[in-house]
Amino acid sequence: MKSSDIIALVSLIVSAAALIYTYLTNTKKYELTSQYRNEIIKWYNETMLILVSLRINTANNSCTTAEKCILLSKLSTQIEVGRFYFPNINKQDGFGEEKPSAYRGYRNLALDFLVFSYRLFEEENAKDYLDHAEVLQRHFTSIIFEIVEPTKFINDTKKYTSRTFVKELSYENFIVQEPELIEKYL
Repeated sequence: MKSSDIIALVSLIVSAAALIYTYLTNTKKYELTSQYRNEIIKWYNETMLILVSLRINTANNSCTTAEKCILLSKLSTQIEVGRFYFPNINKQDGFGEEKPSAYRGYRNLALDFLVFSYRLFEEENAKDYLDHAEVLQRHFTSIIFEIVEPTKFINDTKKYTSRTFVKELSYENFIVQEPELIEKYL
């Protein structure tokens, strides 16, 4: 075997190994990102259920003091669990140094929206602030949306699995179509 053949064979093996390594690390990265994303969405889902229940029950005066207490306890728990996803921000100014480690620094904005919601709903006149609660909820959702990046996730899923979940259609696409043409989209 000539030295040029050996070099070519070694180059082929190195290239194949690099290709396999790249594939495996990208796949692992995708799996870890997907797992983290799923955990955040699960936590978000549970938190939203509590927030929406508080808003609806407050609006309808259908929540007893005990039920409201339970919902507020659940929201407080979600805030504490959220500290693992959204740790406090250390601005290197010593703020909160005397506190336990999970509470040092400045609370993450995602959790601030939940804390403000908690404080709003614990008030007796919470019904007067339902519009505020909805604004807080929307900002909270927007922060989670930025973290979860649904469009990027859909594109990555399509890239790695060849699966498409969105047809890029909105309601406006349907109202301009003849009814019989709508069936082709469904």
